[in-house]
Amino acid sequence: MVHTTHTLGALALFLATSAATAQWQLASPAQSPQALSGHGMTFHPPSASALLFGGYAGFSASNQTWSYDGATWTLLAPTNSPTAKAGVELVYDAARGVVVMYGGMNTSFFGGPSVDQTWEFDGATWTQVFPVTTPGGLGNYGACYDSSRSRYVLYGGSDNSFFPIAVSGTWEWNGTNWALVATATSPGPLERPAMCFHAGIGRTVMFGGIDPQIGGVDTTWLYDGTNWSAAPVTGSRPAVRTGAKMVYDNLRGVCVLTGGADPTNGNAIVDTWEFDGVGWTQVASATTGRISAGLAYLESQRRVVQFGGSVPTTGSALADTWDYSRAAVVGSGCAGSNGTPKLDAAAGPRLGQNYVQTLANLNPAIPVAVFVLSVTQLAPTSLAPIGMPGCVAHVSPDVLLSAPAAAGGSSLTFAVPSSVSLAGISLFAQGLSLDPGVNAASLTVSNALDGRLGS
Repeated sequence: MVHTTHTLGALALFLATSAATAQWQLASPAQSPQALSGHGMTFHPPSASALLFGGYAGFSASNQTWSYDGATWTLLAPTNSPTAKAGVELVYDAARGVVVMYGGMNTSFFGGPSVDQTWEFDGATWTQVFPVTTPGGLGNYGACYDSSRSRYVLYGGSDNSFFPIAVSGTWEWNGTNWALVATATSPGPLERPAMCFHAGIGRTVMFGGIDPQIGGVDTTWLYDGTNWSAAPVTGSRPAVRTGAKMVYDNLRGVCVLTGGADPTNGNAIVDTWEFDGVGWTQVASATTGRISAGLAYLESQRRVVQFGGSVPTTGSALADTWDYSRAAVVGSGCAGSNGTPKLDAAAGPRLGQNYVQTLANLNPAIPVAVFVLSVTQLAPTSLAPIGMPGCVAHVSPDVLLSAPAAAGGSSLTFAVPSSVSLAGISLFAQGLSLDPGVNAASLTVSNALDGRLGS
């Protein structure tokens, strides 16, 4: 594969005249779940979709199961479902191929002991399992899946919604039983902490949460399966908050944290942070303020999706879907003499850094490739009228750049300008393969990429 480097050049003019918006983008699916808060949400790899269950819907709780593929919400109809639940987390157990849900807050008007149930979803139905040992009933806890040890990790929460008292236990689920881990160091009682597993450092990461008897914290805690330790974070870090959510972006190796409320005044915190395993970086992007939203990283589309949550000052639940994407795949290419050209990027474009796109499955006899760049995504447009049957354009041809190719591959690197005014603009791209004789135009195209400019 041959690499070439360009500055954005003429394309920068298109970017500069485009309307910059936040990197979080409000999606417009045809249907979606009702307004919810305190629901569980996770990525379900077998369906390449986010899975959502439960949540408070006004004064009652929901027992609906929804799936979101990045474009469409679908209400599922499992043959068996848990009763309505809220204050839960969903965690995908990759070793066993099931989504696990534990506990939940007591949803009666007067509150009471939290729910002590363990449920698993296999993609078709929910099944309650009955372990000998359990956490005894918890809601509003933090949870994630430790992929290095194949364990569901749960921390903190509240064991009774009538008494605002948080607990401090670390629990693990191995698919058969729950076990309380006696750690030498503990973050202390916390409810509504944000948690994710950082595969790059092999640690569970926890931030925020609140002890109702004392207040909130801004310590970044790391758990290695044996003990908790405070990460030696230097520099800036997120403010104290409760009710935030956090997921791991395994492509870029960062935990993405968003949302929450200031425990001292109840006001929403409107920001987004990323933790790379060492330090925190604030991203110039945020949705509207909320707590107890659903958050999932759609691995197949390289995007974080957020649904719902509630406005902390009013308690009003939300029904909006937000997308925090990097370089999402759009559409597909058309077959040529060496397969279907494929355009890819290991990470999305970031201000002041290089953005690398790779184009594969080109005709190996042709020493050049063409990259089509634009700030405008087209509705899928057939290229049959110009001699390319079965090929579809997804990108307006604002800028065309050629790059050397070898052995059926090419690579293009952009030096992205560092101007913050460009944050949030989508840079669309699609590849062209010169392929004599494959059709009347001797051209095929790749899939497109939607790379949102981030800081």
